[in-house]
Amino acid sequence: MINFIKYFYNIKIDNIYDDKKFYYFYFNNYLYRLYIYEDNNNLDFLYNLCNSLSNITLISIIIKNKFNQIITNYNNINYVLIKFFVNINKDINLEEITYIDNSYNFLQVNNNWGLLWSNKIDYLEHFILENGKKYPLLVDSFNYYVGMAENAISYYNEIDTSLIKSFICHKKIRINDKVDVIYNPLNIILDYKVRDIAEYIKISFFNNNKNIYNELNNYLRKNYLSINEVMLLISRLLYPSFYFELYEDILIDNKDEKIIQDYISNTNEYEEYLSNIINYFRNIYDIPTIDWLNKK
Repeated sequence: MINFIKYFYNIKIDNIYDDKKFYYFYFNNYLYRLYIYEDNNNLDFLYNLCNSLSNITLISIIIKNKFNQIITNYNNINYVLIKFFVNINKDINLEEITYIDNSYNFLQVNNNWGLLWSNKIDYLEHFILENGKKYPLLVDSFNYYVGMAENAISYYNEIDTSLIKSFICHKKIRINDKVDVIYNPLNIILDYKVRDIAEYIKISFFNNNKNIYNELNNYLRKNYLSINEVMLLISRLLYPSFYFELYEDILIDNKDEKIIQDYISNTNEYEEYLSNIINYFRNIYDIPTIDWLNKK
């Protein structure tokens, strides 16, 4: 890969490292990562977006090869090279997320979360039917989390999204992630701005973030959320993305089923956490109650 970098990018390095998810190296004191690229995103859009934001944020940038191409095909594999400016060991916080989220806003985007979540459930149900015998923990817990997702869909379907604009958001923000995921162009999508806030609130439980309410107070002092946006946030809080991500890690990426045990064993505590968070927002906004959580 050293010769690959030298030939396609005119960068001379002595060492390159394999992190399984990507290759990485350092050049002129900057971190570079070479990702295998299998998505269908509009990379021209991401390239231009990141360049436009690079003067006001620490957003990473996509490096074109010497042929002025974003994607480099080598041995029938597509690669994209990313240059990082942020300290990748820094923890994520809400201010960091929303700083980049609010850097640029766009016209309305037609993202139907309810439909996407319904399709996700159907997709995962197929896998559990095919592979359930090998994964007793998943089988025992699956219906509960599908029920949570269906509650999220019902709540979402009551929301008027017609006037809500889209912002820079992220495909995934997972437990124990560092800020590199926030500034990585390959993790960027356009969606409702509360997407990232909701995901951060969820992972704050599992990361034992004692500062979450202070962070929310600071955020709401600086940012306006409409009632419909808050309802979007609540619907996404109800959707158990963390469970479904681990589900795919197990069934698709062949990870040990035991990785899901800690999340299942904290079900009651997580329900209480969700109830408290939702009540926090209900004290500020006139939004519907979640009856099943209030009965806990």
